Amino acid sequence: MSAATLPAPFAHLDPWLPFALPSEDARMRRRLAASMDELTGLYRALVGELPAIAAHLDQWPLAELPAEQKPLLYLALSFMEAAMAVEAFHQPGPPHATTAESMVVFPGRAEELLSP
Repeated sequence: MSAATLPAPFAHLDPWLPFALPSEDARMRRRLAASMDELTGLYRALVGELPAIAAHLDQWPLAELPAEQKPLLYLALSFMEAAMAVEAFHQPGPPHATTAESMVVFPGRAEELLSP
């Protein structure tokens, strides 16, 4: 994928594209590297957009999602990572948990379907 962009109705969310990462592992590591200010900003920017994002992406079966739509999906998935930090952890990572360096996140079926 070349320089990622979001579909026109969501172009105002372009500043959050650094969080639109294609794997669960990358999204988790981005969340852990972010500050709470960044995560809270991402959360606030997307929380009201999720119904429209879901409706937009629901036009395609997951396995047929066009490449130009994938950054929007990845951004929505990163919102879910941020939501855990903002709503539950109140910090980028879970309290009293092992470090990210010791974890391995295995790709799931969704990532296989989205692979080029």
